Amino acid sequence: MKPPLILGLNPSHCLGVPNCMTTDIMHLTGNLSDLLISLWHGTIDCAATDDVTMWDWAVLHDVEAWSAHGELVAQVGLFLPGSFDRKPRNIVEKLNTSYKTWEFQLYTFGLAPGLLYNVLPERYWRNYCKLVITIEHIQEAQTLLCNWEYEFELLYYRRRQDRIHFIHPCIHQTNHLVAETVHKGPPICYAQWTMEHTIGNLGQEIHQPSRPYANLSQEGVQHCQVNTLLSAIPELDEPSKGLPIGAIDSGDGFALLCKHDRYAFSPVGGVAQAILDYLGDGSTLPRIKHWAQLLLPNGQIARSVWRETLKLLDQTRMSCNVKIKYHREVWFGKVLYFTRLSVEAGLDDDRDWRWHDVALIQMYSHPDNDLLQLSSHTITSCSCLEDICVVSIKQILSVVVMIPHKPILPSGVMDEEG
Repeated sequence: MKPPLILGLNPSHCLGVPNCMTTDIMHLTGNLSDLLISLWHGTIDCAATDDVTMWDWAVLHDVEAWSAHGELVAQVGLFLPGSFDRKPRNIVEKLNTSYKTWEFQLYTFGLAPGLLYNVLPERYWRNYCKLVITIEHIQEAQTLLCNWEYEFELLYYRRRQDRIHFIHPCIHQTNHLVAETVHKGPPICYAQWTMEHTIGNLGQEIHQPSRPYANLSQEGVQHCQVNTLLSAIPELDEPSKGLPIGAIDSGDGFALLCKHDRYAFSPVGGVAQAILDYLGDGSTLPRIKHWAQLLLPNGQIARSVWRETLKLLDQTRMSCNVKIKYHREVWFGKVLYFTRLSVEAGLDDDRDWRWHDVALIQMYSHPDNDLLQLSSHTITSCSCLEDICVVSIKQILSVVVMIPHKPILPSGVMDEEG
């Protein structure tokens, strides 16, 4: 999922951030982050026979460059939706004190590939992108991770005895991620986060400090008994919490959430034309109401520009950018607002009219293909278009991150207008 460069420049040009790598092994994340940051920052141990000023990868060694990078990390965090959990703070200020593992994961596997584009020398940056895999095919993932390890040793270690300490165990561990996934399933199932969370839950259930292990064993037995019973008779499980008051259940896990207009209005301009194009020839432009939010089947809540622009940027977590399936292709867009269109029912429908729950989307362009290929499909850079389209809410796949930036594309062109 879930961005480089300088914020506040051209908001019409945005960078998409993938939803972090799925193999979120707690300690591996921390170890890789620590190693890479210490290399780029130039703080890893330097032997007497080596010279840190000759490390062309230590682009953040300069105090001013490091400080500017930390401020940029804090700024781009404002564009992360709430579904991405805690946003990364200024890494310069918090690196050695209270930076959380989740912040390291978002930084290393979400933000840094974009933040370091045109900052790290290209050969190091391309190698780094092979670590931040955002692909679904496991064979291709194995190829990229093996290439990353091999190239990492050639680029940083260079088979020098005084740099052998660059090769931490976590470098080789990445080679085993795919094989372990095949044998055991996704690492999220056995990650340290999962184990620590379970240990914490069980620890809270111990009520006899004098016999903690016997008490813990009995709690485990009871959990197994309950799980077995629920597997055999699912009806005994507690029903899921219903939708909030005022929500509209659209089916298949989608639901429109308040707020919404009290009174309907007639759309005008490009929005009106987009609605007429959606309804088809001979249709009459209906009066509509703004709806602010949409609950997606994956649990994310997509919000709209209509409500988000009422708050200051530092008081919101931007959630109006979405990935959609449009004309059998995957596109990115910005939700202007959601609405319900009353449409005359077909001959085979008992009702005279029915509702179409839709989203008004301002489209982004297709990603720059050269940058996509150069980054091993890690960075998606798009321009914000003037085109507005209407799509069914069920064509929305997920909420994504789009961060304003002004990139120098691989073609050498800096997009000024987007």
